[in-house]
Amino acid sequence: MVALRVGAGGLGPAGGLAYTLLVRHAAAFAAAHSEAAAPNFATYAVNTLGTTFLAVFVFVLMWGFGRVGSGLRGRAAEVYGASFALLPPLYLLILVVTLLTPAAAFVPDAASVAGLGSDPRVLERAALAATAQTSAGFGLIVVTLLGTAAQFGFVYAAFRHLTERPVQAVMGTLLPLLPALIIGLIGVSPLLFAR
Repeated sequence: MVALRVGAGGLGPAGGLAYTLLVRHAAAFAAAHSEAAAPNFATYAVNTLGTTFLAVFVFVLMWGFGRVGSGLRGRAAEVYGASFALLPPLYLLILVVTLLTPAAAFVPDAASVAGLGSDPRVLERAALAATAQTSAGFGLIVVTLLGTAAQFGFVYAAFRHLTERPVQAVMGTLLPLLPALIIGLIGVSPLLFAR
């Protein structure tokens, strides 16, 4: 059960902080070029806690569907908890890359700012589009979607060993895969679909 606490517990705050630090420039850029209020602590708290909530929700979803698919012998909570240990180091790497990237890389260039107008939503979407083009933005999208998919490779091997039945291992692995990827897509959709 230690892996459960380290894996799932470390993912939420690390992923939430990575997302918050990555998108903080978009809100600040929109506020600086419009009459919108500047982002405050509540903005950052909502981003961090929202991403943390999605991580916990994904874990509960994986655990529940994994248990239905693999049965009691699969020990789904422990298996999925251990699989989350893969992601926090990757999110910490994204944090470091985000902090090392100059702030100017996260916002549109000066030439295109004049054509954007003063609507804060348009300005924020333009900044999010610029953020998605950075190494940190691309890394967050890749880790969120492909990291989740990679978890299922580890999960299948563990379920196959624990259940000793390939069909149960496949069911415990595949039942939560699509819902988990959809929730991950929802989490990074502001970056992915900002145009």
